[in-house]
Amino acid sequence: MDFIGNKKAADILQRSIQNKTLGHAYLFSGPEKVGKFTLAKMFALSAISSGKLNLDIDNVDRDAMLDLVIVQPEITEKNGISKQRDISIESIRDAKLSLSLFPYHGKYKVLIIDDAHRMTNGCQNALLKILEEPNPTTILILVTNEIDRILPTILSRLQVVNFGLVDDEDIKIGFAENFSFQKDCVELSIGRPGLAQYLSEHNDERLFRTNALVELEKIRKGTLNEKFKLAEDLSKDAVRTLDKLNVWLWEIRKIAIGVDQVESNRACAIIEKIQKAMTVLKRTNANSRLILETLFMDM
Repeated sequence: MDFIGNKKAADILQRSIQNKTLGHAYLFSGPEKVGKFTLAKMFALSAISSGKLNLDIDNVDRDAMLDLVIVQPEITEKNGISKQRDISIESIRDAKLSLSLFPYHGKYKVLIIDDAHRMTNGCQNALLKILEEPNPTTILILVTNEIDRILPTILSRLQVVNFGLVDDEDIKIGFAENFSFQKDCVELSIGRPGLAQYLSEHNDERLFRTNALVELEKIRKGTLNEKFKLAEDLSKDAVRTLDKLNVWLWEIRKIAIGVDQVESNRACAIIEKIQKAMTVLKRTNANSRLILETLFMDM
């Protein structure tokens, strides 16, 4: 299956490989699950193999994997609550050591840091040393959906490749030859091909997102007690609650782009409040239940 959507980003990377104008460091920036990490891997493996950009996700150069280093945040679970940990400075130091070795297979060794915004300032400063003393046989790719959390000193040294949401029609075409793909997942994926595939393969996740829409209606029409009860339930798992808030944003966005100006203005105001709540939930240790209660009262 070929990579779906974000053709402009793919074309930029294709030209850099064909013209042999590869940069030392990149930042893939855009919404979650639109293919940033997938294209980062395809680009990395293609650069290692010194060929053209391979967009066939199912047909990769396995030998090139030897020269690919991936750093990602760890997901931990305690008392039934999932939490994403920051990327440790030790991970960056280990990656730096790996990059110092000569490539096994191709011309380059490539480091991909997924969810790069989960690096602490100390972690980013450790990465800065790698960027300031570039090795001609290494390429760095940072992947993020929160570009504002990348330090300016890091950002100034990166070539930014922007990604966006993908049209439903492009997602349908992309999965047209996959006969096991569940078509109703396209709308639930809110413009994210990676999410569409995951939903098609996981009925429980599809049900989760369908229920998220039901809960949105409860918030919009429910009593104050019902809103507080839902806030209590959702506060127990911040990671999954953020997933639900993303679903709500997409649904409310449909109202925001509608013809009714009054409803559109109100929807835009709610979108702004949800986005602010999501930022606080992601970046602070504030009381998540209180944040959600306040949000639900405003909705």
